[in-house]
Amino acid sequence: SLRRFEDNSIALASVALGRILGGLGRANSALGFAYVVRACPANERTSITSILGGVQMIGMAIAPLFSACLSGVDFSLLGVHFDNLNSVGLLLVIINLASQVVVYLYLPDLPTVEDDSSDDNEGEKESEWLRMFRCILGNPHIGVPFLTIFVFNFNWQFIETALAPASFDVFDWGPVEVSYVLGVMAVLIFLGMTAVHKLSQSGVSDFKLLVSGLVGNSIGYIMLYMLWHRGVNYMAFISPVFIGAGSFPFLGAPNRSLFSEAVDLVPELSGFEGTMQALLSMSSSVGGFTAPSMITHFCLRTPEEVSNSNDSREFTPAALFSPLLSILVLIAIFIAGQPEKKVDEIVESGDQENPDEGTPLVGKNVSRRSSEGDTPLKKVSPDRPRRRRLSLMEAARSASIRGSMLSPMTILPQNGKIYENE
Repeated sequence: SLRRFEDNSIALASVALGRILGGLGRANSALGFAYVVRACPANERTSITSILGGVQMIGMAIAPLFSACLSGVDFSLLGVHFDNLNSVGLLLVIINLASQVVVYLYLPDLPTVEDDSSDDNEGEKESEWLRMFRCILGNPHIGVPFLTIFVFNFNWQFIETALAPASFDVFDWGPVEVSYVLGVMAVLIFLGMTAVHKLSQSGVSDFKLLVSGLVGNSIGYIMLYMLWHRGVNYMAFISPVFIGAGSFPFLGAPNRSLFSEAVDLVPELSGFEGTMQALLSMSSSVGGFTAPSMITHFCLRTPEEVSNSNDSREFTPAALFSPLLSILVLIAIFIAGQPEKKVDEIVESGDQENPDEGTPLVGKNVSRRSSEGDTPLKKVSPDRPRRRRLSLMEAARSASIRGSMLSPMTILPQNGKIYENE
């Protein structure tokens, strides 16, 4: 008995140590999002972040499916016996080593941002943290995304925690059937990620994408409470799961993109973009580790409690806390509104209009640099009539006519004007 207790204690300590190390490694997700913020222009952040966040969610969804595939493992390697329990760790080691090799070989390192204040002291560091938290609490465009990503991960863990016991009570499902459902969730997340990517590239705002995701998430989790009861059919049982899964891609990437825009608009947070992304990921982690205990203690009923209840539901009314969170975030987003765009982003988006024959070759805000061969311009009298600048199509027609009459020439556009190369 004592020997068995010691073996169990070592196993539990190993699991706890593995979880701690996994949590430390999960900080790489914050570094990945911070890398996207620094490396990508503002108009591409949502699409790139949707891919990054979608891959993360797909990995979380298909992990149980891999566990089911490893149920029949039984071999020895270098004197270590692997079965369906410890083979999962071996698979994770291989995946992590492969990802490290890929990152080292193919991910370019960004230039470091020079900090003017080289002699920081402890008081200045403390004031920096106070400044960041003041911006989080005082700026709704920065504070609301923290609540949004908390709800995102809380509701995600709601499904993963409740699906196995509830499906076992209703349909007597085991880990294999649950893994199949989570595998379909991964496919839906991939489709949702693709939809967010395409919609963002077509010009749909992050605000609209986020609102649609919150509406879908609220509907899915209300259906989850209403339809998870004994006697329900398969499709009615899994449809709320799939609706909720389809809404998650619309919550992750648009929320991070709006958060990045809001951080960029605050001069006090200049140089702290990576730290703010890390704090946002910490809020997601808080939602992830608080959800399972709350769901099992307050929301999920035991089979005996389901039998003694009048409605035979798998959840107590406390489970409505999940869609209520989504509704509260939706209200907060409408109250906060959409963050204003930076001036340079507006100018950049305004320069992307479709040119026609009347569009000048060089924009209004672009100035031509002087070179050694430039000569100063002569002062022109204001009474002298100005010569109209030829458009691109007019210059091409004029060149083709004169080229047929005279010697060949080359048209060289410089500074929006047309010159002849003699």
